[in-house]
Amino acid sequence: MNKLISIDDVKTFLKDGMGLMVGGFMGVGTPSSLVSAVMDANIKNIKLIATDTATPEKAVGPLIVNKRIKKLIASHIGTNPETRDK
Repeated sequence: MNKLISIDDVKTFLKDGMGLMVGGFMGVGTPSSLVSAVMDANIKNIKLIATDTATPEKAVGPLIVNKRIKKLIASHIGTNPETRDK
């Protein structure tokens, strides 16, 4: 049994107000395909759990910049001025 699913199949689970927990640190190991899918689907009001918010253009940074996050739980936000300013 294959436990991997395509990004197109993942898109069927995306919805406004969902919780999203991602791994990685400063963009290394962050699921960039998932972040892109969330951006493409125009998902909003996300409750995000991540170790950091990287930089505005990297990893989950675009979600912050484009105001897709409603609630953030993270341990490091210092390198993304968009997060610090909110």
